[in-house]
Amino acid sequence: MKILFSLFCLALCIAFCSCSKVTMLRTSEIKDVTMSTNQRLDSLMLIIDSLKLEQSRYSSRLKADLTDLSLKINDQGNSSEARMEEINFRLERILAVVQQKSSVTRSAAAGSAEKVASNVHNTELEALYNASRSDYLRGEYAVAYNGFKQIYETAQTGELAENALYWMAMCMLDAGRKENAETLFRGLLEKYPGSMKVCTVDFKLASMAEEAGNKAEQKAWLQRLLGAEQCASSNEFQRAADILQGE
Repeated sequence: MKILFSLFCLALCIAFCSCSKVTMLRTSEIKDVTMSTNQRLDSLMLIIDSLKLEQSRYSSRLKADLTDLSLKINDQGNSSEARMEEINFRLERILAVVQQKSSVTRSAAAGSAEKVASNVHNTELEALYNASRSDYLRGEYAVAYNGFKQIYETAQTGELAENALYWMAMCMLDAGRKENAETLFRGLLEKYPGSMKVCTVDFKLASMAEEAGNKAEQKAWLQRLLGAEQCASSNEFQRAADILQGE
């Protein structure tokens, strides 16, 4: 009986030891899995933090770019408004001079006073012309066109009016409004047939016809240029002759 009891106790001890070893092994495995999981979570958190930082930097750059673009747009708008204000100011001075000129004409001292008013008037128009040319060279075609238009409408005759009408057409041409440019060029030829601008305008219209694929019209403009007496010594005359000769 004692022997059986001893064997039973031995069996219990072996079973208990085996269970303890299994429990310890499972506990170790759980610890390893937990540690591995924590390490992965830490890695993911680092990636998330890195993405948040990159997004913050991108947002800051985008906000800075938008601010810079807004400032540039405002500067361009302010520049155009300033140029228009300057033109209006000069026009007001021109109108004041014209009114003064009309008033002086009715006075007894019309002779000398009219001469002074005329000189001031021409000086103002020339200043506006130079400012409009600067606007054209900067590519501000709308502002330049308005300046040249006011000069043309005020002067009406003379070299300054011819030049203003020519540059009105050039503003339209460079702004891509070719039909308006052609109308203005034709108007210049009709109103100032003896102008030296005729040579340049004929050649411009010939080039526009060529771009439109109208060879017959191009040839007609070039022949017209060659037939203009004032164009005989111009550069356009020789260029027109070369083009027609090469056909």
